[in-house]
Amino acid sequence: MAHGLYSLHYMQPRRTQHGLVSVPPPALTVRHTALSYIRGALVSPAWIAATVVMACVGLGYAGVLGALVTLLFVIAITTTMTRSALVRRHLDKQAELHERSRHESERLKQLRPSGPVRQQQYLELRGLVEQIERMDSADATRFELQGLLDHFVMLAVRHQRCLDALRFAGTSDLPQAIPITDASKSKRRREIMLRRMKHREECLRRIDLIADELEAIDELVRLIAQRIACPSFDPDHEREIERRLCELDEVDAALSQLSA
Repeated sequence: MAHGLYSLHYMQPRRTQHGLVSVPPPALTVRHTALSYIRGALVSPAWIAATVVMACVGLGYAGVLGALVTLLFVIAITTTMTRSALVRRHLDKQAELHERSRHESERLKQLRPSGPVRQQQYLELRGLVEQIERMDSADATRFELQGLLDHFVMLAVRHQRCLDALRFAGTSDLPQAIPITDASKSKRRREIMLRRMKHREECLRRIDLIADELEAIDELVRLIAQRIACPSFDPDHEREIERRLCELDEVDAALSQLSA
């Protein structure tokens, strides 16, 4: 299990000791050129709504030509505004939120066949990760918690596929052991049944390994949440108390000298 936790820390594509491939999360959309910022502004809902309103105004005052001129004017204004650092930061934030929303939808879509129990576990972990990001975004980035959620989803999908394979194997048509000399079954059939039994045992082993790593992820996220939620204690606080106690002692000593 310790090696499993070690493999969770590094989210580079590799194969863990369980034979599971860890896939890093997809990179968020990053804009680098002026054209990309203009394109991002033009497809934003706010720009589309403003364009429709102004085009309707232009259409009402000057017909189709007025609507066309208004549209060109809005595009020119948008192109000028996207040169502003403030507008670009806003567009970057919107692009990041859109990409995260799309990625979250993809996660939930992948988890759907895993059942409500696994989905509820994921939602709890996602809530903890979001809470950690609000409290300490640096630690959330350091521990790559979004990548850890991707790893959880990937393992949950593989866990469900193993369960499906186990159902395909069946439980009633395969015995626990096949006698070497069984006159009622041919040699070829016995060999096939032995292979099926071997695969069923391997599938059960993989189910246990994946389930253990899923629970390790759950415990790791909760551990990080515990550590961040617990405030650190500053030793200077004790000095503040000691300083005030010394002042009280000095006041008491001065009062004693006056009353003597």
